[in-house]
Amino acid sequence: MSPRYVLVLAGGQGERFWPWSTPERPKQLLPLARDGRSLLAATIDRALLLVPPANVLVLTSASLAGVVRRDYGASGVRVVGEPMMRNTGPAVGATAAWLLGQGADPAFAVFPADHAIDDRAAFAADLERGFAIAERDRVLVTFGVKPTHAETNFGYIRSGERISERLFRVAQFTEKPDLARATEWVRSGRYLWNAGIFVWRAAVLLDALEAGRPALAGPLRGLARARDEHEFERGLADVFPGLESVSVDYAVLEPAPNAVMLEAAFDWDDLGSWSAWARRQPRDARGNVIFGEGVVLDCDNCVVVGDGGPAAALGLSDMVVVNANGATLACRLAESNQVRRVSERVREGRGR
Repeated sequence: MSPRYVLVLAGGQGERFWPWSTPERPKQLLPLARDGRSLLAATIDRALLLVPPANVLVLTSASLAGVVRRDYGASGVRVVGEPMMRNTGPAVGATAAWLLGQGADPAFAVFPADHAIDDRAAFAADLERGFAIAERDRVLVTFGVKPTHAETNFGYIRSGERISERLFRVAQFTEKPDLARATEWVRSGRYLWNAGIFVWRAAVLLDALEAGRPALAGPLRGLARARDEHEFERGLADVFPGLESVSVDYAVLEPAPNAVMLEAAFDWDDLGSWSAWARRQPRDARGNVIFGEGVVLDCDNCVVVGDGGPAAALGLSDMVVVNANGATLACRLAESNQVRRVSERVREGRGR
């Protein structure tokens, strides 16, 4: 059997966690996992449940590659820097081409580096099953998570024909819905959250990319000539500037007739906002989440984070208060998914 690999995608900006998250220390490098480790460290640990360290490829931005190598390279994982952001389609396609050039048609899993998953045993069992399916059949395996509420910040997958226990053909990938539609989908029982975790064989993925985005697949196939991750990184610098920026969902999965969905038995959250992170954190007697030098007085259901200096909240309810990196954020907890607007405004004009 061909070796298995895991691709960890660690190039995101994580702007919804401003001001804690910065370009130099984005979301995946923050201590947002339940045990206080970084999300990237937790993701790498999950990858190592499935494959040896040398078979884990961490793809991050060129500006972060040195930091990631310093902090995680000792584990034996391989780190490659992308010369520029081109979304997940080129990243996954490039990795498939390079793995094919290693002399086989291996299956590889794709893990975003900013997800929260605590049930490691269930995760490992589901991924083992996903690998077995991808190695047996020419299919693109994606994972769906049974919704616990009507979430408007996630993509959804509509399940089609049942193949076997918890395994379905994909009827449709759908984008983030409004609240009314999300509520309807959850009630129907046919829609699952799109976890953004995939397993496929390298050749099957590249063939699907060729069918969906031939202008993207063609230049990437040349990366098969790279002998190691260092040549692969140099190849990305040559190829990426001319590529379309597109997600693997748009480029491959949505048009593919051979996508299947495994309903996950593990817990999952993509931690896309302060409120999402707070759902998984311990709370005090009044429901407050306090991190670092956070201080709360007469508060209920607040998130208060002080990193590098105190952050204090007095007499508040359902609020986020953060002091980090010389900046301060205060917003309603219910609107914490809009924090990206703040970071964009600060970049544009320092608050004007």
